[in-house]
Amino acid sequence: METICSIKNLSFSYNSSKKVLDNISFDIHKNEIVGILGKNGSGKTTLLNLITGFLNNYSGEITLYRQNIKDFSLTSRAKTIAYIQQSKLTIPDYYNVEDFILDGRRPFRKFGFYNKKDYDILDKIINQCSLDSFRKRQVSSLSGGELQRCIFAKALMKQCELLIFDEPTSAMDIKYQKDFFELTSIAKQNLEAGILLSIHDINFAVKYCDRLIVLDSGSIIYDNYSKWITIDILKKAFDTDFSETCSEEKYFYY
Repeated sequence: METICSIKNLSFSYNSSKKVLDNISFDIHKNEIVGILGKNGSGKTTLLNLITGFLNNYSGEITLYRQNIKDFSLTSRAKTIAYIQQSKLTIPDYYNVEDFILDGRRPFRKFGFYNKKDYDILDKIINQCSLDSFRKRQVSSLSGGELQRCIFAKALMKQCELLIFDEPTSAMDIKYQKDFFELTSIAKQNLEAGILLSIHDINFAVKYCDRLIVLDSGSIIYDNYSKWITIDILKKAFDTDFSETCSEEKYFYY
């Protein structure tokens, strides 16, 4: 499998008293969806912010295509990584859906203008994400699930091979969660992308992710391509009791 991003012996702390991440190592490959599980405070968001360059002053190494992330300019990083954060977006009132999604090509603009390639990609992504009927709607009029679909489409506009999402389904109802993961699977196939996402729903993670990594107190306690996690691992990671059931060789946790 071709490696896109490699994390080696990564440690980080916001102050000298406690490590938020402690000696983390794993690779992200082309054509795989990697889910990061762990309770609040386990280091998930910090890990994503380090990989995308939003945080520095860490020990260890993060490389993209065998090049140290610290050697990337802001523009190069913006072209190479599509990152959707948890933080609330500030969107101009005059933006319609088409404007908003097209803005995903901003790092690639020449002399401040979009070109034919940008608009061709826009048409393709809007079609892939079933947003044709939304093109001229004001972004401010969208529901939470509709907006999240547009945010996902905007991320795809970069056409890059590394997509990173921080709790992308946390504000969605079940229908939009299913839609999101189906779109993610399509993006993986079309772009041969490596997709890394933090996720709070264990059952969606087990169903849709190719590989699961579980964090506990800043350390990896599980990293496997299996569609099954032991109850002991879940108890340790989330500090609560779990039960499981199996139907047609699929596991469900509650």
